[in-house]
Amino acid sequence: MIHFFAILSLLLCGVCYTGFQKEEDKCKFQNITRFVWIIFGAALLLRLILAYTTHGFGNDIACFAAWADRIFSVGPGAFYSAETFTDYPPGFMYVLYLIGALRSLLGIPYYSSLHIMLLKLPAILCDMACGCLLFREASKRLHFSEMQSVCVACAYLFQPAIILNSSCWGQVDSVHTLVVILMCLFLMDGKMLPAYAIYGIGILLKPQTLIFTPVLLVGILDHVFLQDFSWRKFSYNLCGGLAVICGMLLLCVPFGLDAATSQYTSTLGSYEYAAVNAYNFWGLLGMNWVDQNTIFLFLPCRTWGSIAIVLIVLFTFLIALRCRKEPSRYFCLGAFIILTMFLFSVRMHERYMYPGLALLLFCCLYKPAGSLWKCYAGFAALHFYNTANVLYHYDPQNYDRKAPIILLVSAGMLYCLYDFYKIIWKYYIHGEAVTVAATTAGDLGSHFREHFLSPLAPTPSKEQVRFTRADLCLLLTICALYSFFALYDLGDRKAPETTYDMTQNQVIELEFPENTVPVTLASYIAPWHQRHFTAEVRSSEAEDWTYLGEIILNNVFTWQDVSLEDLTRQAGVTDARCLRLTLTDTDASLIELVFTDADGEILRPVNASAYETLFDESDCYPERYSFRNSMYFDEIYHARTAYEFLHGLPTYENTHPPLGKILISVGIAIFGMNPFGWRIMGTLFGIAMLPFLYLLGKKMTGNTPAAALACFLFAFDFMHFTQTRIATIDVYITFFVIAMYYFMYSYCSMSFYDTPPHKTFLSLGLCGVCMGFGIACKWTGVYAGCGLALLFFAHLLRRYREYLYAKAHPGKSTNGIDHKYIVKNFPDYTIKTIDFCLTFFVLIPVVIYLLSYLPFVNTAHPGLLDRMLANQTSMFNYHSGLEATHPYSSSWYEWPTMVRPIWYYSGYVTDAIKEGISAFGNPVVWWIGIPAFIYILYLLIRNNAFLCSLTGHTKTESSTDTAITLSHREYATAAFLAVGYLAQYLPWFFVTRITFIYHYFPSVPFVVLMIVYSLMQWKKHVSDRAFVIGCCAYATVAFALFLLFYPVLSGQPVDVDFVIKYLRWRPTWVLISG
Repeated sequence: MIHFFAILSLLLCGVCYTGFQKEEDKCKFQNITRFVWIIFGAALLLRLILAYTTHGFGNDIACFAAWADRIFSVGPGAFYSAETFTDYPPGFMYVLYLIGALRSLLGIPYYSSLHIMLLKLPAILCDMACGCLLFREASKRLHFSEMQSVCVACAYLFQPAIILNSSCWGQVDSVHTLVVILMCLFLMDGKMLPAYAIYGIGILLKPQTLIFTPVLLVGILDHVFLQDFSWRKFSYNLCGGLAVICGMLLLCVPFGLDAATSQYTSTLGSYEYAAVNAYNFWGLLGMNWVDQNTIFLFLPCRTWGSIAIVLIVLFTFLIALRCRKEPSRYFCLGAFIILTMFLFSVRMHERYMYPGLALLLFCCLYKPAGSLWKCYAGFAALHFYNTANVLYHYDPQNYDRKAPIILLVSAGMLYCLYDFYKIIWKYYIHGEAVTVAATTAGDLGSHFREHFLSPLAPTPSKEQVRFTRADLCLLLTICALYSFFALYDLGDRKAPETTYDMTQNQVIELEFPENTVPVTLASYIAPWHQRHFTAEVRSSEAEDWTYLGEIILNNVFTWQDVSLEDLTRQAGVTDARCLRLTLTDTDASLIELVFTDADGEILRPVNASAYETLFDESDCYPERYSFRNSMYFDEIYHARTAYEFLHGLPTYENTHPPLGKILISVGIAIFGMNPFGWRIMGTLFGIAMLPFLYLLGKKMTGNTPAAALACFLFAFDFMHFTQTRIATIDVYITFFVIAMYYFMYSYCSMSFYDTPPHKTFLSLGLCGVCMGFGIACKWTGVYAGCGLALLFFAHLLRRYREYLYAKAHPGKSTNGIDHKYIVKNFPDYTIKTIDFCLTFFVLIPVVIYLLSYLPFVNTAHPGLLDRMLANQTSMFNYHSGLEATHPYSSSWYEWPTMVRPIWYYSGYVTDAIKEGISAFGNPVVWWIGIPAFIYILYLLIRNNAFLCSLTGHTKTESSTDTAITLSHREYATAAFLAVGYLAQYLPWFFVTRITFIYHYFPSVPFVVLMIVYSLMQWKKHVSDRAFVIGCCAYATVAFALFLLFYPVLSGQPVDVDFVIKYLRWRPTWVLISG
């Protein structure tokens, strides 16, 4: 519901702004006065209903209720006491006294709905008063029409963030907001004594009014010193100010001056944190509820907060001096102070920016620019997110300082503040004029129609990019170099494979040579896992068996030890020459058992020939267990299932579609059930990604160095290397994502107006087939499919707009394409294309998906269709209900910055030398990918009239600014990359189950291509030689980092101190044990 009301907030602002734009003659309305009363009545009624039906923020409502009763019963003199918590000043206590008296007089039950509504009533009335002031100022002073004035008032009165504060939360920020607005209005009119008085009242009501002291000082500077200064005027204002101070003291006397003063000092010294649920700069750094003395950039946070306050005051006076002739500058200065203070000072609560919304709307009255309205809309929606999330979801016991909502809202706040600074610079400092009529040119609807539905001149198919001998040499070199690293030490080519199958209660009786004692049992088993055996021993056949205990053989295709020495010691047995193992589970499949003595020498049972397949491959017994001879991480699920497919066994891993495991089984079928066999297919698919990425980079850029750089960066990205060497299914979905987007780009580069449709169908069909394969590997292929659909329909929309252009200009031709041909064939070609897509993007993927279940065994659902459908339900229930935790899991917002790599494998050589395998990204790829993505979004916005209108910018038209201006092809490529990247990444924003950094793998190809695309924009300003040198330097740095981190990516033995000193760049980068 928070998302819904945030969207409603934006829609409200859009509707009110549209109504505010309309001229007088366009908005005539009979009985407008009655309509105004209805609007204000509805706003009040809505607030009263919500106030009555919602409890509010428990701590605040409880305090207000108790204080109201206490001050009425004991009076002001005894109100403040050391035994009671009271952190509000005397002014508000007078308000609560009236509420306490009214509750007592009317006999309203304590803490009833009516009592709570009564406590919220002062804030609600101040809400309404603010709305009335907006309406009055618009209609009386600025002479806007009544309908325009109503629209401005509605933008405030029906704003969810405003309603939430007073009617739902039960806070009183609207009280001192009203005070600040009145003070600004008095200052505008030069009414200094009322301004002093209302300021004094504000301080008595809420100490936060002190934040706006610079605004009052600016007013004093304007009206007392700079405007016709005289000592008489100075004395008059001095006496007036002193009179207000005396009045404030008199109002505090009944409470006791010491007690009243302590409320301000204690309030100013409370909540000594960098941020108190404020989604601001400190919130973006994950420092909510962090001590304000924490060091940040060499200084405590509180020092930075003090620096911010000093700069705010300084810039307030500088801005005021630059716009002295602007009467409404007081509202602008107030908004500048509170918004900047909220974003950068310390100890800010979530509600402290509340007055900024009303001040921004008053700015909108005097400077009715669309950009200012958008700034208000952005701050209103973000403030609602902040306060609503705290009100409804704040849980101090499970508080996540880096929750996505905090980071996103904080970043949005900073962006809106940046936009507001630009507005101040443009309209207040530079004094650029703005009128309501001027804003109508930015009508969103017209921009939308112009950009998406207007006729467009036909563009020909993109010329085929020539694949040269240099391209071939570079591609083969990169593939060969990567293949060397990827295939080296991939895993042993030999492992035990012959099985010894057992059923429940079946026994294995072993006898060892005389004078030998087995101390360790090493096992290597096939499915199923966690097989339970009872172990018994005796010294000779004449004796009875002595029970040792239970032995559990855990993971499949993984060497593991059981200490027989510990079992015999616990059982008090000294001679264990004979051993009996009895299976207690329903069945088991053992591959190899190896017994060793105290010296580590293999002991072969005397009767080993009776169990030939259990002891026939002891030569495969490794000196040290590692990833080279055993499974690690999720290989125990995926590679195991591949083995089950080959042997017709019941399928264990059923949480993902089968195709990825089928591809793993191909390697097993060819090379055997050994580490090399179950990993080789993933590695080959990882190598096969490189030609597709090279070709896609070449198609997009038409530049050989750029294509080679894209391919090289991806080849030696850490994630690409690690994920293609582990037998899991993520490599296959990533391969098919690259392939399907390659074919979609090829299709989008063609037009069926100058290319026969059947030729365009080849790329489109291959794209659909790859999508089918991808979804059959992992459901995340659907994410990629959504991106493909968006790109396809955007391409078809362009053909439609070209059709409209051809209809509007009959008898002509554009770029060699005859308009009559377009008009004649567009309907037919469109229908054929859509029919083709229904086959290759719906029917064929469904068939592929269904056929992937052929090796899938589910005894409860033997039919192909039946077991496929049953598995979909099982998968959905698993993923939607998964509540597991993992020490190396990470959230989507942590992936690009690599907060927490996933640590797959740890191996021990010596105390100083160890092994590790971790999955994360190459820093010069992933970290540089962040600004590259932002830059691409910036280019897309600046080159699109509709997006510019949404953000308040002007579409770039100048052909001289090549850093910003994009050609049609460049724009299409940038949009393609943004869609491709977001299609893989954006869905994870809404996934609540446990996630890992490797889920970002399918996004990495687009990260690389976005970097290269950004470099191509840089190429416009440098020589070809400089561009090539730059690409080579970048590739060298990426490769150097790959070599530096290679040991912890590949599992090679490495010095622990070296890893800790040079590779553990962040505390969360474990990489190796120790």
